[in-house]
Order: sequence, then C-alpha cells, then structure tokens
Amino acid sequence: MNKQLRWFLLLCGYLLAVALAVCAAQHWNYRQLTIKAEHQSDNLAAFIRYEISRYADLPQQIAESAFLVSLLQDLPRSTDPLNQYLFQLQQSADVADLYLVNPAGIVIASSNADQKINYLGKDFGFRPYIQNALTGQSAQYYALGHTSERRGFYYSVPVLVQNQIVAVMVAKVDLEPIEQHQQQIAGLADSHFMVTGQSDEVFLSDIQQWRLTSLTGKALSPSEQQRYITQHIETMDYSVRSAVLASAYSLWQLKIDNKTSSFLAYQRPLPEFGWTLTVLASPAPHQSSLWWAFLLVTLFYSSALLALWVRRERQKRHLQLVQHNQQLEQRVIARTKDLAETNRQLIRQIERREQTETELAQTEQQLVQTAKLATIGALSASLNHELNQPLTALQSYAQTTEKLIDKGYLVDAKTNIQAMRQLMQRLSVIVAQFKDFSRKSSGKNQLVQVNKLILDALGIVKHQCQQQGVKIRLQLPDNSPMVLADPIQLEQVLVNILTNGVQAMKGVADASFHIAVKTQHQQVSIHIRDQGPGIEPHHLERIFEAFFTTKQRDGLGLGLSISQRIVQSFGGQLEVRNAQAAGAEFIISLAIANTGS
Repeated sequence: MNKQLRWFLLLCGYLLAVALAVCAAQHWNYRQLTIKAEHQSDNLAAFIRYEISRYADLPQQIAESAFLVSLLQDLPRSTDPLNQYLFQLQQSADVADLYLVNPAGIVIASSNADQKINYLGKDFGFRPYIQNALTGQSAQYYALGHTSERRGFYYSVPVLVQNQIVAVMVAKVDLEPIEQHQQQIAGLADSHFMVTGQSDEVFLSDIQQWRLTSLTGKALSPSEQQRYITQHIETMDYSVRSAVLASAYSLWQLKIDNKTSSFLAYQRPLPEFGWTLTVLASPAPHQSSLWWAFLLVTLFYSSALLALWVRRERQKRHLQLVQHNQQLEQRVIARTKDLAETNRQLIRQIERREQTETELAQTEQQLVQTAKLATIGALSASLNHELNQPLTALQSYAQTTEKLIDKGYLVDAKTNIQAMRQLMQRLSVIVAQFKDFSRKSSGKNQLVQVNKLILDALGIVKHQCQQQGVKIRLQLPDNSPMVLADPIQLEQVLVNILTNGVQAMKGVADASFHIAVKTQHQQVSIHIRDQGPGIEPHHLERIFEAFFTTKQRDGLGLGLSISQRIVQSFGGQLEVRNAQAAGAEFIISLAIANTGS
C-alpha cells in the first residue's frame, strides 16, 4: 500500500473516532443534565408547594375565629381592634398581608393599616378570588398586587355569621422569597428557573429581566390581563434550537444581561396553581467532558498505532532471530557441556550451602544454650544463697529433732519434721526453676501465660535483686494474656533483660524494676523499666548488634542480640528506649494467642 494513502486512511480513522467519541460524550452530558434538571425540578416544585400551600388553611382558621366575629360586630364604629388583630396574626404566621373585604368588595380591615401604603378603602371587588368567595366558595389566585404592585398568591374564604356572608377573609403570600432562596433550597447551582402561567407569561423567575414577559408573545385574554392590571407583558427574546452533536435534545436561547446563553429546559406542571415550572440547566460546566473524550480517543488511537508499530518491529526482529537461529544452535551445543559442568558445580555449592546453614542453625542453638548457661553462671551466687539458707535450716532442724527424740518430746519432733519437709519442698522448687531454665529448648511453641512467665523469671533473679536492694513493682492484669512461644527461650529473654538491669542499677539508691503488662489490638506488650543510667543515644541503634556491649568487662555482647532473634522467631518485636525519668525500658511485643483454636 502506498505510504501516503496509508497515512491518509489513518488520519480519516482518527477523525472518525474523535467525532464518534465527542458525539457520545455530548449525548451523555445532556442525559446527565436532564437527570440533574429533573431532580432540581422535583426539589423546587416541592419548595414552591410548601412556601405557598402552608398558608392555604390560614384564612379559614381566621374566618372561623369567634374573636373575629366579635370584632366584626363592633363595625363600623371602630376598625382599629380588627386591624390590630390582623396585624398580630400576620406577624405570627409570617404571611405577607391579611385583610377583610365587605360584600361590596371594599377592604374594611387590613394588617398593613398602619403603613403608608395600605389596603383600607380599596375596591378589590373586580378580583376573581373576591367574587368567588362572595358566592360562598374558597378561592385561590395569583396576580400582580393592585396597590403594592408586588406579585402574590391569594387565598380567600367567606366569613359567615349566622349562615350569612358578611365579609371575605384574604391572605396574600409573598412570592419573592421563592426567587431569593431557591438556589440554597433547590440546589440550582449553574441553573435558573421560571414559572409560567396559562398564556406562557413568566410570573416567577430568579432572573429579574425574565419576570412578567411572555415566551410566545401571545396576547392575553381580558381575564388573564386582569391579573397584571395595567402592566404590559413584553415578549421575551427567546428561541429554541437543537443541541450541537446531540440533535435529540433542544436548547433554549435566552438573554441574561444582554448576553445570550443556552439552556437545557425541563418542564413540569404545577396544576394546583395553574402553572408550569421550567428548570433551565446550563450545559457549560459539563463541556469539559468533550475535551476528555477527545484526549482519550487521541490517547487510545496513539496507543493503537504504537502497538502496531511495536508489533511490526517485533516481526522484523523475529525474522532476524530466525536468521541467526542456526548459529545460536551451534553455539548452544558448544556451550551445553560447559553449562552441564557449571550446573554440577552449582549443585555441589548448594549442597555445601545447605550443610553450612544446618551447621549455622546448630551453632545458633548452641549459642543460645551457652548464653543461657552463662546467665546461670552469673546467677550461681544467687543459686548458692537460695540453697544454703534452707540447707542450713535443715541441718539445724535435724540436730534439734535428734535431741527432742532422745528426750522423748515426740510432738515437738514431729513439728520439726513438718518444717523440714516444707524446707525440702522449697529446695525442690528452687532446683526445679533453675533446672527448667537451664535445660535445652525443644524448639516447639506452646501456649504460655505471660504473668506466670514473668513471675518465674523474677524467681530466678530474686536473690540478685535482694542483694542490691532492688524493689520489684508489678502491674499485671488479672486475666493473664496467653502467647504462642517457647517458654524456655522466652524466659531466657526476660532473665537476660532483668540481669542486665540489676547490673545497670548497681550503686543506685532506691533501685527498682517497674514491670507492666499491657494489651491493645490483639497485642500484648511486656514493659521492663529499670532506674539505671540508661543507654547512650548513639548506642541505641547498635544495642542489638552481635558482639556489641557497653560493659567494660565480662560482656560478650550476645545476650540482647540473641534475645531479639528469639522474640522475632515468635513473630514479635524487642525494642529499647530511654525512660523519661531515668533508666532504660525494654518492650517485648507479641501477638495474643487465640485460645479457642
């Protein structure tokens, strides 16, 4: 195919894809705009109905008031009490105006009687809502005010005294709040609205220049013109056209401040008022999607061309690879022997590495055991003291008991024997503690009570603490949390931390350990805080390194390194920080075991 023709076809395809995408985006825009306008019209219609209809029963309630009837009986002597009564009702009901009309159509009392412009003495007998009420029917009507020249909606009812119509009670609803507050209440951001009457005249709108204009220019009938007194209803500069790239939708062309704008119109009737509500949604804020459609098509088309080019390049490379295939096969055959030998060497290296890893694991276990035995060596003085006390007591009890038996004091001898038995039980417990601590771990995890583990570790270092006068402050929960760990190894971690703490507090007055167990979010943390000098800030980052020690002598630097690896093997963490007051604080964090599983 000719190269120029190919590029021409690609360009035509691109332009067609852009046109289709933009048309689809435009249709989607107007569909979404229609849904939005429908929703806005629902809200605005409900708002209009509420603002007007909430006063529908007010004239009837006033007309049936016994107080109103009593005031009417004083007429025509004084209208002041009646005017004051209507004013109070108008203020409490928040309605525009309340007034009474006599059967001749003359206003005899009004809530605005004290104002400069009021209705007293005005003849409203020509209004249909007055005429209908005088026939005994309630009525409603919308019109331009004859006196106030303000648009309003009127509710009227007859006032009956002994089944005779003596007056008409009228409530006028001010419609301007609907125009002023519709943006906040109906959510008409970027939109406008108009309410038209039966002759397509605009009675309400949030745009002032649209009010009291006609969409069609159709002449009003005499009865319709009566609504607007002498107000001339001009024809609005208005037209309808099809939307570009979306001919199924019609756009209204309207002027706002001498600038023509396009709107998507959504109309709905308000039959209870004889109106049609039109919401005019501006499509301008949604036009950015057309650019997005253009950009997406361009990106997709460019990606497709790039993919085709890449495919073509791959085909060219494939041909080149086929051409070199025979040469490569020969080289592969030549290298096969070398690779086979290399493979055998790798296998031997892997076997040696696995053997080395096994030896390292065994060495690590031995190192853990050695560290444990080193701890026991450090605690040998404690063990000696713990055993000497009961052994000395046993020797004394044995000598005393022998003398008591010789003298025939068998009861006292029996008491001594019971004391000797208790001492032997104590010796058994002490030996068992050190025996359990010193034996090699099985390497199997099991459920461990945190509280018991802490108490066992304290039992091992108890004598060291007593020698240095170190006090133990415990904060343990009543219900001990359970963790999944090797109890021997975890106890070794606690003993190592406690032993280091005792050594760090050597020479410290009122030395003490504060040990607390805290639980949060299925985690248990053991906090061990001493009152020693703490850890130098530049040592904190290296404190868990193997062979790193801050001790001047007698320290290999393995205890904390091994302790951290033990805790990590249980899926936990071992951390250290300097306490705010004094000393170092070690924190062991472990997951709480699910005892139900």
